[in-house]
Amino acid sequence: MNEFSIEILKKYEYNLPEISTQKFNNYIKEVFEKAGYNHTIKKTTRLGSDIIEVITPYYDRISSHTARLSFIAIMKNKKIPDKVIMEFTGHKSLEVFNKYYKPNDDDKKDFMTDVWRM
Repeated sequence: MNEFSIEILKKYEYNLPEISTQKFNNYIKEVFEKAGYNHTIKKTTRLGSDIIEVITPYYDRISSHTARLSFIAIMKNKKIPDKVIMEFTGHKSLEVFNKYYKPNDDDKKDFMTDVWRM
């Protein structure tokens, strides 16, 4: 455990409060809204031959799953070994874990530069 984890445990006298995933997701949306992530985004999905477009505020798209994806991407970019990250995220299967990380073009360029740096 790191110093941040220990401080949180001490704050709650080692008895962390339990909240539902739904309540957690509501809280995280509220934080993003208060932080100013109010711009709208469009989500396009296909249902059979129909294309459905829904426009919502950005903060409505944030969830615990988003946080998990971000955590994995940050840790992978810091070159933390997959097995270590999986210990934190609770993944048992490397195959499932690998679905969470898709390096963007800048990441790919940085990785190649690191490998071939002279």
